Amino acid sequence: MNRTLLPTLVGVFTSLFAIWALHTFLIVDDCLDNGGSFDYASAKCLLESGQVYDSNLATIAVVLYFVVGFVVSFIVSNLIRKVFKIKAKS
Repeated sequence: MNRTLLPTLVGVFTSLFAIWALHTFLIVDDCLDNGGSFDYASAKCLLESGQVYDSNLATIAVVLYFVVGFVVSFIVSNLIRKVFKIKAKS
């Protein structure tokens, strides 16, 4: 495997993990803030009345996920390159 590809792959997988954690936090927190209980088995927010709560964070979350994914991937891959002194191809 190309040595310059490994830092990029690690950065991408790290950003995917960060997006997953952020998504879980945002969805569950929004559910609890609106008086619901989050059902992890079905990944839905159930209100006390039995209705399913749909979050209004969808548009904001997509933009946030993109920015977080790009920034985390960039920072992690650059840190790995600096720590292991891997030079990128020109």
